[in-house]
Order: sequence, then structure tokens, then C-alpha cells
Amino acid sequence: MYVAASPIHGRGVFSHRTIRAGEHIETAPLIPISNNEDELLKNTSLYHYYFLVKNESIKVVIGLGYSSIYNHRAPSNATYRINLYKQTIDIKAMQIIKAGEEIFINYNGRHDDCSPVNF
Repeated sequence: MYVAASPIHGRGVFSHRTIRAGEHIETAPLIPISNNEDELLKNTSLYHYYFLVKNESIKVVIGLGYSSIYNHRAPSNATYRINLYKQTIDIKAMQIIKAGEEIFINYNGRHDDCSPVNF
């Protein structure tokens, strides 16, 4: 994988090789942000790079690796799963992604959720 200018928005993540549907793309570590710190993100450049999590004690995480650079598309060609216990995010291909093609995730969580993204 590599980061390059995206025709959709800023930078994006692209594949050097063809990725098969169902293939694991990346496992990246997460930084959990405590609930009393998540409001502080609005005043930082990290504000556009976090993931919301459905959890009482941790509602926001920052993904390392390439995870916070994937752009949004619905439906997406990849999906993600956050594991708070292991503090990781896994990215998996939902369809064939050709060499040189941008890898997209759906910011709504499910790869086929076409509802508007609110941020």
C-alpha cells in the first residue's frame, strides 16, 4: 500500500498490487481517547482522522498505520473492524481492488451503508 494524492479528497491509500475480495489488507494499532479528552480533538489537526466507537468509556479512537487516511465511499471496496480489547483496527477487502486503485472504507461502519456521513 502507499499514500498518494486522491482525486476524491486530499490524500488516500492505494494498492501496489491486486487485492482479492475478502483479503486482509491491514491491522493497525489504535490510540483510545478518553471521554474527557475527545472534545479537545476539535482544536487539533487530528479532528479529521478519528473513528467513533460505540462504547461507554471510550467513544473515540485514533487509528495509526494507514487506517486514518482511507477516504470514504459508499458503498466502499473495503471494510473495517475495531477491536477495543486488542486496540487494533482491521481493514479487509470487500471486492477485488486492482493495483493502483484507491482503497475506500465507509465511515458509517458497514461497507454498503449509503446514509449521509455527519461530521
